[in-house]
Amino acid sequence: MSDDSEEACLVRPRSPSLSGAPAGTMQYTHGLTGSQLQTHNNNNNSNHHSTHSQGSHSTARGSQSESGELIDYSDDVILSQFHADAIKQAGFGKFQLIASIISGLGLAGHAIQVYAVFYIIPSAEVEYCILDTEKNWLGSITLLGMALGALLWGGLAGRAGRRKSLLSCLAVCGVFSVIAAFMPTYGPFMMARFCAAAGIGGALPTASVYLCELTPVNFRARILGLLGAFGVAGGLVAGAIATSTVPATGQKVVLENKEHFSAWHRYLLLSTLPTFASILGLFWLPESPRYLLENSREVEALTIYQKIYQNNRTRGGYSLTELELPGTRTHRNLPTSVLQEMATSVALFFGSFFQLFNVVNLKRTLLLFAAWMATIFIYHGLTIYIAEYSKSTESENYYRNTINKDNMSFENADFNKSIENIIYTNCRFVNCTFRRMFISHVTFNNCTFLDTEFTNVKTSRTQFKFSTLENVGLIDTDLTERHFVECVMNNITTLRLYSTCDRDFEYNIYLDALWKSHFGALLPGMVFMILVGEGSHRFGRSRTATLCFGFAISLTITFAFLYHDLQVVWTAGSAQGLMLAGIAALTLLAIESYTTNLR
Repeated sequence: MSDDSEEACLVRPRSPSLSGAPAGTMQYTHGLTGSQLQTHNNNNNSNHHSTHSQGSHSTARGSQSESGELIDYSDDVILSQFHADAIKQAGFGKFQLIASIISGLGLAGHAIQVYAVFYIIPSAEVEYCILDTEKNWLGSITLLGMALGALLWGGLAGRAGRRKSLLSCLAVCGVFSVIAAFMPTYGPFMMARFCAAAGIGGALPTASVYLCELTPVNFRARILGLLGAFGVAGGLVAGAIATSTVPATGQKVVLENKEHFSAWHRYLLLSTLPTFASILGLFWLPESPRYLLENSREVEALTIYQKIYQNNRTRGGYSLTELELPGTRTHRNLPTSVLQEMATSVALFFGSFFQLFNVVNLKRTLLLFAAWMATIFIYHGLTIYIAEYSKSTESENYYRNTINKDNMSFENADFNKSIENIIYTNCRFVNCTFRRMFISHVTFNNCTFLDTEFTNVKTSRTQFKFSTLENVGLIDTDLTERHFVECVMNNITTLRLYSTCDRDFEYNIYLDALWKSHFGALLPGMVFMILVGEGSHRFGRSRTATLCFGFAISLTITFAFLYHDLQVVWTAGSAQGLMLAGIAALTLLAIESYTTNLR
């Protein structure tokens, strides 16, 4: 289907009295082929047949509708023509802008929940005492839930309606995100995050289809670009909130962990605000009129067209009336019980899914699937790479500034300020006290400790190597056997509370570097998402997507030869922005390429 497929066959509705057609059976047949027109005429004549005749005749023609009957593909074309003309007459203006803001808040909440994982990992690692493999699952469980949610709510949107589905997936995301913020242990937290991620996954496809069906064809590309810009902005908001809420250093993370409701839990709660704001706004918005037409609710659809018109115009009245509505399609075999309703819903869900792979849609589906998978794989790969590259650069600078202290002697010294990034070699500590402090990235090589006491000391990446310790007290510290490598230890007193978590946490979490990498990656994305709308409108959906992906691949290859931190971040960020723009163009192409029940 071409980019302007719906617009190509628009017709101006005429009064039935002028066309000679009975009221309520306005025929939108302009643009149909001869075979489609003949099928449509036969379909109208068969409305007087028995229910069994309708069912058997329909079975030979098309695909299932919401209530279980099979739909002629020409019916979808006729309804698409009517909807395109009706929404065009309703106009573009304040209504679509408000709808895009409300839907955009939902997508911003979606992005916030995805990017929030990067900022909460250090705090969750300390509080839940998780291993590196478990830490990696914090991000993976989100992607897994999103994939499942997109599949689930994609089918639900065709069954229950676009607006209801968007409301439900945002509600699931918001509620389980709040639940996750209160979870005290790793297992329940992961389960709540998975459920929240399922809601996140349903928001993107549902919001895109919903907003496109509320917008005239000429403005869809621009409005979808604006919707995508809101989503990208959510990632920036996630970082902005994190920098002012979440502890920026490992030392602060450890201190925060002593609180009953630490900062990262409050951060997760704040992250749900855009989602709940979108839910409240959706109560003001109507259902998609295209969905209502598909399900024989023409009068409700007309009311929504009129509402859109009234919000966009200050004068005049909407020209379409009930007389211009297309003929009502008859339904058959309506479920008579809850069990039958559930069985019908499951059958329709799988029926719609398998229709994506029939002869008509197979090539298109496989191409779109391959393009989406490759793009998302590269995009998330770049996201992780940029973040790790920024952290690696900061780490190199950190170790480059390591202080070496050799052959020094400390007697009767009281260390009460944190020691960081120092290597002591051949040093003596006699009658010294280390009290209420952090020791981070410190190595004691071949040192001697006599009559020394460590009290209320927390360490990170600290080791005593080939050292001698005599008459040393370890009181309320996290120093254990693994901190002492081939040391001579005599008369060591250890006194501390039993701890179930014996982990060596990294205090250098480089939160600022993470925020810098996300800012450099997402800001170009916002710009490209706004521009892709205009590009898709002028040059077509597929051509724009191809150009975006082509430039993105070129930039991806280019930044591999760059060495300066800022150059890598901004070049890779531009590549990510182009990929997001390409995904937006592909999304619009998919929406306009499939029939309404498959979108």
